[in-house]
Amino acid sequence: MISPAHLLMTMTQDEQEHKEILHEIEALYIMHEKITQSSECREFNRRTALLLQELEDTGFSRMADRTMDLLASCNPKDLSQCESVQRARDILERLRVLARDNFGK
Repeated sequence: MISPAHLLMTMTQDEQEHKEILHEIEALYIMHEKITQSSECREFNRRTALLLQELEDTGFSRMADRTMDLLASCNPKDLSQCESVQRARDILERLRVLARDNFGK
């Protein structure tokens, strides 16, 4: 039998994890809006890949799928304008909504 203290601790850990994931999605959304050079785009992709790993590890498959879509649409190229800015924005917005729905915010 699971003790009430253990259940509370697990719920608190889950809530903290959810907040961290939501915070990272929000940070990525803001970061994407401010990208002006390919090095920033590569950093965005690196952080997005870390988020994908976290989502997969924690079992948030739908959000992980959206994150994979985001990574698939981003292809940083040196000295060229991103060709899929609006697609990435749309995916990020859907990811934000999905996270908020999943985490009750």
